[in-house]
Amino acid sequence: MLLLQLLGFLTFSFISCQNQTCTKDNCLLPSCQCPTNNGNPTSFDVIDLPQFVLLTFVGNLNTNILDSIRSIFHSSHQNPNKCPISSTFFIHDIHTEYCLVQRLFDNHHEIAMTTLSNKCPLTNCYNENYWRRWTSKDWQHEIKDQRINIVNKAQIHSSHIKGFRVPHLQIDQNQHFEYLQKFHFHYDSSMLFKSNNFIWPFTLDYPFDHKKCVNCHEWTKPFEALWQFPLHEWTYPKANTSCRILSDPSCLPTDQPHTADIYYNFLIYNFERHSSLAIGRRSPFVIQLDLSWLAQNKKIRLQALVRFIEHLLTSPDHRYVYFVSMEKALEWLKYPRPLNELKDFWPFTCSDKTYEYDADCSNIDTDSTEQEKQNMNAQHLKSNNGTNTTGTEYIDRQAEKLFRSSIAFHALWISIVLILCVLIYDKYFATK
Repeated sequence: MLLLQLLGFLTFSFISCQNQTCTKDNCLLPSCQCPTNNGNPTSFDVIDLPQFVLLTFVGNLNTNILDSIRSIFHSSHQNPNKCPISSTFFIHDIHTEYCLVQRLFDNHHEIAMTTLSNKCPLTNCYNENYWRRWTSKDWQHEIKDQRINIVNKAQIHSSHIKGFRVPHLQIDQNQHFEYLQKFHFHYDSSMLFKSNNFIWPFTLDYPFDHKKCVNCHEWTKPFEALWQFPLHEWTYPKANTSCRILSDPSCLPTDQPHTADIYYNFLIYNFERHSSLAIGRRSPFVIQLDLSWLAQNKKIRLQALVRFIEHLLTSPDHRYVYFVSMEKALEWLKYPRPLNELKDFWPFTCSDKTYEYDADCSNIDTDSTEQEKQNMNAQHLKSNNGTNTTGTEYIDRQAEKLFRSSIAFHALWISIVLILCVLIYDKYFATK
């Protein structure tokens, strides 16, 4: 009996130690990736890596920003593989016109989500009279109900809603991760890291150095196969401070007006830090764009952004740059390909069919029956041209987890050893 207890202790110790440190032996793609700081997580040379620019949008999505959307996603803005650029929209419910959400989805943009109300979960940033800190039930309500809104109002099947970002980048310990895992989200993009820490997207299977994260708390539990797309602070030449996001002016010059040139240089400078072969090593460059901020001063801010996009897409020195959505970048992270193979890489391919970003929402029947909604969702799942997915994306993620880091193999050999020990003990040591 003592032998069995010792073996059980060794088995428990092996599993516990395995969960403490992330290594290439216990964390394997496609469902596990260790954090990589200022390095290259792939086996490719850095020069063979694509530079992903991930445009992500938050804020009120309605016809007031249609002109901005048309300018940013002009048909002439194409990646090196001749496909239109794509992006990710984190949708809340406030002032959102879901027919526009559906049109964005039809044009192969990713529809992700934030919370229902988009209110601040940790601080009373809107000076509400009856504000209180969110509880676990509040998080569940905010995530679950907004997910239902996108499914019912935008007629997008729940399997396409893969990404999440907390409102105003306020992470409440690990509470929202519990519900992301419960509702089978594929990734979160809420952690903000310091400007000198170019960390690649990673999974939350193992603890990481949270001290380099500006808005993180001490890690308390793993979330298997849940990816994190980190954000990074912005910086400006000769600035003494960093900016949290693009719309934060705290690191920009205070002795001159913030012109289109200032914002363009701001974008280029931070892009070059990510794409540098010596510093960022082509780590994904995530740009968080507030739609309201863009709309407030379009002649300056929108002009700078469009100029930045066109420069990278037309310059012969930047043929390694791809503007893609997070879900497309995630497929590359799971199944990396060198730069010269990306033209035929299935997540980046496109169809000839596109839709105008039409302000007229009258053709969307908001009173359709439940059966009609189910039929439309079924059509979304069957059509490769009408959605942002292909058949290979429907691999069961729960089954995928079983083989993460060879856990199934370790469980099998431990079980065999235990059975052999029991048989040997019963035959030679048990008292009759």
